[in-house]
Amino acid sequence: MRSPNTVYLSRLDHLRFYAAALVLVYHYFHRFVGNVAYNNPLASLINEGHVGIGLFMVLSGFIFSVIAQGKVIHYGWFIFNRFIRIYPLYVFAVFLAVSLMVYNQGQVHRGVFDILGWLLAFRPPTIVEVPYFPHLWTIPVEFSFYLLFPFLHRFFTERGVRYFLGLLALLLVLRIGVYLEYGTVRFLAYETVFGRLDQFLIGYLCGWLYAEGRWSKALGFPLALPIAFGVLLLTVQWLNQRGGSLNMDAWWWTIWPLVEGLAWAFLVLAYMHFRIPIPKRVDRVLSRLGEYSFSIYIVHMFVVIVASKHIGLLGLSSNIAVDATLSALLTALPLTLLISALTYAVIEKPFLAYRRVYAAKQG
Repeated sequence: MRSPNTVYLSRLDHLRFYAAALVLVYHYFHRFVGNVAYNNPLASLINEGHVGIGLFMVLSGFIFSVIAQGKVIHYGWFIFNRFIRIYPLYVFAVFLAVSLMVYNQGQVHRGVFDILGWLLAFRPPTIVEVPYFPHLWTIPVEFSFYLLFPFLHRFFTERGVRYFLGLLALLLVLRIGVYLEYGTVRFLAYETVFGRLDQFLIGYLCGWLYAEGRWSKALGFPLALPIAFGVLLLTVQWLNQRGGSLNMDAWWWTIWPLVEGLAWAFLVLAYMHFRIPIPKRVDRVLSRLGEYSFSIYIVHMFVVIVASKHIGLLGLSSNIAVDATLSALLTALPLTLLISALTYAVIEKPFLAYRRVYAAKQG
């Protein structure tokens, strides 16, 4: 996604597309396959593809950090830019969801207060009831980051890395306290800013390292990227073999946002520093798909539900898990890309022309 506030980094768009595609395959996969503990790390990644959300969170912190280093952020214009970036399509999805709830599902009690609740920058408890769009819970979490970011950047500029380490420690202590009190912290760690902020902060630190050129030699080593991918696979497999996202009472949810964020951070930095050039045609295609990533994320669940019902499994193998994965890649993903190209062109892109410069060099 090109921004008037920074130099375009096409590899960030690549990563955005990977994150969106991973979440899509995960949702299609689980329309047919239950939660299974796999010995194959790649199968574990598909089964736990919700971790793509963590990649989105890390990337948000990364790009804002790259934009902001050595600059002052104008709070009003920053929030304005973020609002017109995500709310047009988000509002479209919310109104569509409410219309379906009222007219197709007979939930006549839904109306203006549901819409207002879902449009606020805080997670409404009923958002998981939204048909075809239960994943919209991530948008209020993301917008919470936007509200905090200019302050976080200012405090980092004034106080350095120690401030972020202290904030990460506070969030960890908070989750431990909640777990000790309630015997579960999964919801707080997985679906709220009190868990996901870890990943945003880690992303910011990665952006700072990238902008400052720190660790560039080590991360540019050709084996750094495959090592980072291996670390991610082993991390996700560890999660998968312990019940994954459905293990609601596990103690390790206290540390999982931090662990997941660090695993993605290593991969992001290794990918950004990878020295082997990507062919220009591949780069252009991945960059364009990355531009569609927000649309892909918003519309994918609608497509997944419809495609899984009317197309189902293609029957390409004797293994249901393989079939579900291939069916997602060969049916739901192409259909989602077609719809996303349209929603990007007619909903997202026209509003992007109104973006303003919000980052100015420090005096």
